[in-house]
Amino acid sequence: MRALNVKITGVIMLTLALIFFTGSVATAEQVTISYSDWQLAQDIWGRSLREAIAEFERMNPDIKVKTEPIALGQRDVKFTTAIRGGKGPDVFALDANPVKQYIKEGWVKDLTPFIEKEGGSKWLADFYPVSLMPVTEDGKTYGVPKNVVAMVLVYNSEIFKKAGIQSPPKTWKEFRDIAKKLTMDTNGDGTIDQWGVTLVLAKACFDLRFSVVLRGHGGDFLTADWKRSNLDSPEAKQAFNMVTDMILKDKSMPPGVAQVDCNGARRLMAHKKVGMIFGTMWTITEVAGMNPDLHGWKVLEMAPVPQQEGSQSKIRSTLYQKSLFMNPNTEHPEAAWKLIEFLTAKRQMEKWFVDNNMLSCRKSVNDGFGPILQSKYAAIVTEEIDQHAAFLPLMPKWPECLETFRQSLQSAVSKTKTPDKALMDAHNQIEAILNR
Repeated sequence: MRALNVKITGVIMLTLALIFFTGSVATAEQVTISYSDWQLAQDIWGRSLREAIAEFERMNPDIKVKTEPIALGQRDVKFTTAIRGGKGPDVFALDANPVKQYIKEGWVKDLTPFIEKEGGSKWLADFYPVSLMPVTEDGKTYGVPKNVVAMVLVYNSEIFKKAGIQSPPKTWKEFRDIAKKLTMDTNGDGTIDQWGVTLVLAKACFDLRFSVVLRGHGGDFLTADWKRSNLDSPEAKQAFNMVTDMILKDKSMPPGVAQVDCNGARRLMAHKKVGMIFGTMWTITEVAGMNPDLHGWKVLEMAPVPQQEGSQSKIRSTLYQKSLFMNPNTEHPEAAWKLIEFLTAKRQMEKWFVDNNMLSCRKSVNDGFGPILQSKYAAIVTEEIDQHAAFLPLMPKWPECLETFRQSLQSAVSKTKTPDKALMDAHNQIEAILNR
């Protein structure tokens, strides 16, 4: 009996030792990676991302993910400064605009070897070819597409109805007239407290909003080959002057519009301060969440971007895309790839639509997920993606060109330059940038 007890004790001690040893190894092998995304700073998007990351950690107990929210307007300065210094987040999100610059400067890691292990072209076949354009260079893939949408007009149907407006504007003349009609004193105290529309003129998300005004007039920032400025065209002048006139003459945009960013525009709509903004799928979720009393899912509607009468241009909207990238400085590339693959997988894309009303870059999700097929918003946006939308220039110099234009528009709005002078200065400065 004594021998048996000794044997049992020995087995127990060995088992405990193995458990301790295994636990120690597991702890020692656990790695921590960081994920940075401007949407982490948003209430709804941030909650959805954190839920997804928590699920990833449960499925991968050897990987801990540190989330790092970042303001969109500060993102590129912070990312590029850190990466050039040998640091920065292991995985991060970018929209399409700066991607070619990141690739050119070596600020993102080539993901081709990881994709080849997943099946290469067969694995990529589920992504829309257009969605691979921003993240592909010289046959190499540097990012994995996550979401793609086209910009549209979002309007409050309740505000329209109260003003006696039956339908959304189809032309820019109708757009301007409706904006004037919606600008009013709603409570009779003698002060205007509702405006027709707001644009986004601050740096964060300016690109997506002003570009549709320009394209809807039949113009664009650059020529089709992206080699010259197109801001000396009559269409560009019409778009530029319409915006400055609506701000300075009609006063159909709220005071302080020059400082309004995308969140500010959504807040103005959420609290019934404006009747129209330019947005897309995410607008409904964000605006409805900011003010439940608005009943956003009931009163908010979408319509195509207005067009200039007589314009023959097919493109009137701008594509937005979010993709995930790996830092070339990461010490844990395998763990970073696991996170990228997880967040862009079909199941997560379906959840992302349910949580955030966002379309996927995966064809299998958009073509086969019931809630997307039943969405009235998705039907409008997908038609724009297919027929009337394009990316802004996918080139390293584009962010500088865009900011040059934005600053010129700001000078016109602040009256430090006439609109004609501001637009011509933007044209000449962008020409100089492109010719460097």
